[in-house]
Amino acid sequence: MNDTNKVFSMDDAEWQKIVKSIPVVCDLTETTAEGVVRQVLAAVFEKNGLPMDKLDAMVSTVIAHSQSDIGFTAMHGFAIPHGYVSGLEKLLVGIGVFRPGSSIDFNAIDGSSTHIVFVIVCSSPDHVGYRQFLARLCKCLISDDIVSRLASVSTSNDLETLLSGVGDIEEK
Repeated sequence: MNDTNKVFSMDDAEWQKIVKSIPVVCDLTETTAEGVVRQVLAAVFEKNGLPMDKLDAMVSTVIAHSQSDIGFTAMHGFAIPHGYVSGLEKLLVGIGVFRPGSSIDFNAIDGSSTHIVFVIVCSSPDHVGYRQFLARLCKCLISDDIVSRLASVSTSNDLETLLSGVGDIEEK
């Protein structure tokens, strides 16, 4: 195994633990990037018992960071807005799904409309597991017909089933 795989590999147990914790917001109703991030993060806050009075600050952080980081702009029907909040111990992830026929303009670099939004928040880009989770998620997102398969997700269990065993970083 080369050094890159050591840095970016995530064992199946950790992957499953994170995937099981992801709240799924189906039928996103917001029409702006900020609104979508707010809708998804509200579900993350609720699932993790976080105080809702911190939601606005976290939404602002995610929007500001994502707009300044071209490496994680939207493309191919996905957006992965993310941000860092110092002192946050846990990696927080939420997914928002627009149903077929619905989408949002997330300023994708390829001009595509966004149908699936993963919102990720952690303490820093060096947070344990952040890069590994992101690498494995990106590997999943290059799978054939993944946009339509994710669009059919309606529960965390559906998401877990879809992402189980998908996106393993191969050892070479």
